[in-house]
Amino acid sequence: MKMSLIVLTALAVSMMLRKRSAALRHWVLAAGVACAAASPILTSIVPAWTLPLGTPAPFTAYDDAASAGTPGVATRQETTGAGVSRQLARSAAVGAGQAFNARDVLPVLRAGGIAISLAILLIGILRLAWIATHARELTAGRWVDLTTEISGIYRLRRRVTILQSDHPSLLVTWGLARPKVILPSSADEWSDDRARVVMSHELAHISRGDWIVQLSAELLRAFYWFNPLMWIACRRLRLESEHACDDEVMSRGVEGSDYATHLIELARALNRGRYTWYPAPAMARPSSLERRVRAMLNTGLDRGPLTGAARALIFVLLLGITAAVAAAQSGFFTFTGRIADEQGRDVLGVKIVLANEARQAKYEVKTGADGRFEFVGLPPGDYALEAQGMGFQSLKDMLTVSSQNLQRTYTLKLGRLQETIYVRFSPSDPPGPGPSDTPVVSAEVAMPPRKECAVSTEGGRIVPPKKIRDAIPYYPTALRGTAPVETIQLEALIGPDGYIANVTVIGDAQPDLAQSAMAAVREWRFTETLLNCKPVEVMMTVTVNFNQPIPPRTGSRP
Repeated sequence: MKMSLIVLTALAVSMMLRKRSAALRHWVLAAGVACAAASPILTSIVPAWTLPLGTPAPFTAYDDAASAGTPGVATRQETTGAGVSRQLARSAAVGAGQAFNARDVLPVLRAGGIAISLAILLIGILRLAWIATHARELTAGRWVDLTTEISGIYRLRRRVTILQSDHPSLLVTWGLARPKVILPSSADEWSDDRARVVMSHELAHISRGDWIVQLSAELLRAFYWFNPLMWIACRRLRLESEHACDDEVMSRGVEGSDYATHLIELARALNRGRYTWYPAPAMARPSSLERRVRAMLNTGLDRGPLTGAARALIFVLLLGITAAVAAAQSGFFTFTGRIADEQGRDVLGVKIVLANEARQAKYEVKTGADGRFEFVGLPPGDYALEAQGMGFQSLKDMLTVSSQNLQRTYTLKLGRLQETIYVRFSPSDPPGPGPSDTPVVSAEVAMPPRKECAVSTEGGRIVPPKKIRDAIPYYPTALRGTAPVETIQLEALIGPDGYIANVTVIGDAQPDLAQSAMAAVREWRFTETLLNCKPVEVMMTVTVNFNQPIPPRTGSRP
């Protein structure tokens, strides 16, 4: 947006200067393009200032779950020693039913357009280099004498190489440190007057540095090919450079009518065949011929050159405008970021929520296929961020939006398994053999082989584990007389092979009950947990309730 504003300003100023010299208009456009290219750098280094303009993005009222009385969600195991409650259960299908999002395609289209534009520009330069390599260098004769004479008039210190190719219609000038003029094969047949006009025009391009200016503009347009203002600016630059060189030739004593005659005849001779674009100034370009002839025949036009002081003043003024535009903020900001998994891959469909308590507002977006998200039009303030990805732990962060746009990268950690077990024993139970001090281990379930995991660049693809061997904690013999009520919380690490790698007790616990719970959990075994087709570790929280009442199933009848 800021770059477009700078280019638009340069185009508008050049239009207002239509009665002034073409050299002045060309320099305004060239300085505008240079400032537009520098605007991203200036944005990052110039102190920001805020404009009291703009409208915030639409927001929804923020509902506080605590004040609204929203009940919490509890996950529990409702039968003694059975199954696992998983946060990962549905994560394997993430993104399968996502609707088409045009914003995910735009970065690909932009990158493809840049690649094509750069390829066209590079092919043009290589084509010029190939023609120059196969052309014949002129070291003596009429063309060399004219080049020496006119270079002295223009005060050119660089040596100009004159080449003549076998191409019947190629007349271009290119190069910076070692400029070259490529003449067509028919140049020997031109009259001395036409040869002088042609060489004066081409050396004016070299004196003014038009080739590097035009090439820089074309390079910037390649990166911003989708911006129509850049196409207009490049076209205007090319046209004004030809006008400025025409004015330079006519200021050396060539009559406008004679010059127009030579130009028309050159265009007729050089454009008989198919026109080929080259990234270099071309004297007889057909698209600009009519305007240039009209300008040559208009005796009232300003054809004066531009002084060095005027060039510096125009550039400083445009640079100042660019710095002001680059530092300007609308009062509302953009927050962009990327969400990746622990393997660094982009995760699709992660819900990102920004909550601003002061404004009682909530903003919500989801990540695209490239894992990126964007909030546009955020008012300044403090925001609480929460990222929720299926199968991953919830991620929270605090950020402050104050004077500039923000960018963050976040990594989601794999979610935890949850399991709750109930172990009951009462002193009033009838006498019997009772359980021993060894956990009851079930037979290992034979699981069918997993389907082969398809390799993909998409991240966040989780295949949750399944328990294939279970064990129920025993009730210690030493405690059967008292049967205390106790809740033991354990943290277990399931290794990449599905075996329990480590078990620890969370907090204080009765030693015998804790030992019983840990012994049972160590006997458990699971299938592999896969993240993007690779086996990974996963944490599990186990709650063992000794002599606690088993809560009823949700929705069950009394």
